[in-house]
Amino acid sequence: MIYQFIRLICVVFLLIFATGCRGRTLENTCVPRLLLEQRGLNYGAMSAVTVKLQKSNTLVEVYSEPLIDEFEIKNVELVQVDKGFALLFILSDKGARDLYRASVTHMGSRVVLSINSNVIGQRYIDGAINDGKFYTFVELPQDSLGQLVLDIKATLANIRIR
Repeated sequence: MIYQFIRLICVVFLLIFATGCRGRTLENTCVPRLLLEQRGLNYGAMSAVTVKLQKSNTLVEVYSEPLIDEFEIKNVELVQVDKGFALLFILSDKGARDLYRASVTHMGSRVVLSINSNVIGQRYIDGAINDGKFYTFVELPQDSLGQLVLDIKATLANIRIR
């Protein structure tokens, strides 16, 4: 009788732990990354890859490692500025420092926005970005931007949980 009770408790704990290990899956995962344009020759630097913006067919040679990855992005918002709608990325402290350093040393270069390895936007660095907030326009229809922001937020929340 005691062995059956212990066996029952073990089975219950096993079922509880097995169901707790299952992760949530998202239907529309949107992993954002900011890539920095590589200009000139940098011996010993990371290798570069050429990416293409899909709507404008603009080719940009970027470092293979992202400047800012999905772990350094705290939030994203859709904001309206003078020229239209833009995405505002709010970065962590480490991401803000990395963006500041890159914006100072790579003045005139471009920062390219990649979602799931699809390049959808770019911004020229025209000054030091010292507040950890990165604005960029994207080459997507305005009516799809709201859903894109919601999908990015859900992806970032899912990443933080894990």
